[in-house]
Amino acid sequence: MSAGSTAESARASRPPQAAVTGGPGNGPVPETVAQGEDVVTVERAWPRGDKDGAQILLVEGRDQGGRLRAGRLHLHPAPGAGWRVTRTELTPPAEDPRLPDLADAARGATLVVHRFGRRAVVRRADDYIKVVRPGEGPTIAAAARHGREVARLAGFGAPTVGEVGQGQVSFGILPGRSLHELGGTLTRTDWASWWDLWARRWILLAHHEATGPSRHRPAVHTAQDEVTVLQRWVDRALRLGALPADLHGHVGRRVEAACRALVSGAAQNLVLSHRDLHDKQILAHGDALGLLDFDTVALAEPALDLANLWVHAGLRADQGLWSRGHSELAGDRIREVAAFLEVDESRFEAYAEATRLRLACLYAFRPRHRALALAWAADA
Repeated sequence: MSAGSTAESARASRPPQAAVTGGPGNGPVPETVAQGEDVVTVERAWPRGDKDGAQILLVEGRDQGGRLRAGRLHLHPAPGAGWRVTRTELTPPAEDPRLPDLADAARGATLVVHRFGRRAVVRRADDYIKVVRPGEGPTIAAAARHGREVARLAGFGAPTVGEVGQGQVSFGILPGRSLHELGGTLTRTDWASWWDLWARRWILLAHHEATGPSRHRPAVHTAQDEVTVLQRWVDRALRLGALPADLHGHVGRRVEAACRALVSGAAQNLVLSHRDLHDKQILAHGDALGLLDFDTVALAEPALDLANLWVHAGLRADQGLWSRGHSELAGDRIREVAAFLEVDESRFEAYAEATRLRLACLYAFRPRHRALALAWAADA
């Protein structure tokens, strides 16, 4: 299908009676969205700010045929409380008017991620295709190549970078299973072995020369940048009611304290960082570990990645995916690496608190995990 016909298919519909969101279960995220005969059960959502007086919410879920679908909702305040969906845009399966490379990339393949107008990931027999907006492909490929060089020098595996287009990048398939998955299956002894290996490799990565052999200069992510990310998530979660009104004051005070700690504390020297390190990004295979999505490589304080990974380890136990013992073992190894890299305890905690609050806001937009997100937001 051509880009023109795709745009036509994704044209917004206005249902005769717009759905009202904001119920106690899902907050501003509706359980389902519909356009014509298509009905999608929402699994994930991302707030995108305001546009022409409406709040924009991107959604992803499965339709009646089990196909992954992406959409964009325009929300306006509903009389009384909550939000009213005044405009719904659903893309056809594996198509997107703002990602013109998606239809060809997904032909005969499996769509595994799709954020409306932002990016998509397609699984083919021999590779993965990351589909992005036109013009972004070469930048992502350059960062991914540099990330792979750095990862390999530290002893990690990383996907090869294949064909590069203006709106897509091909990545080789990295063997193994993620620590996210293995945390619910491995014995404590095997689990400890993987985290011991990760600790040794991560220390090497953090000490690696920042520019690497490619001389690619990574972006810089400062404490102020982390504050900006946190404030954006919290502002949107509070504005849309993803976090209920009785938590606003408490969350606001936590955010203010976390931001103050980040920008007023003494920053540590920047090191090479993943910038989105969590258990799903680390693959175990044979006697080796691999890293995924290293196209986000940046220079940041070591506490950024370590605190993010540590908080995710606690999250997996709260989700019931790992035992508390598996979570604590992983957390202990992460803290040991932080101590070896001389990360100040208060610096680690500042980044950890920012991560907790950000994840509480993120998961508040995911119906399946909303109750846990509210518990995290309420936790002092």
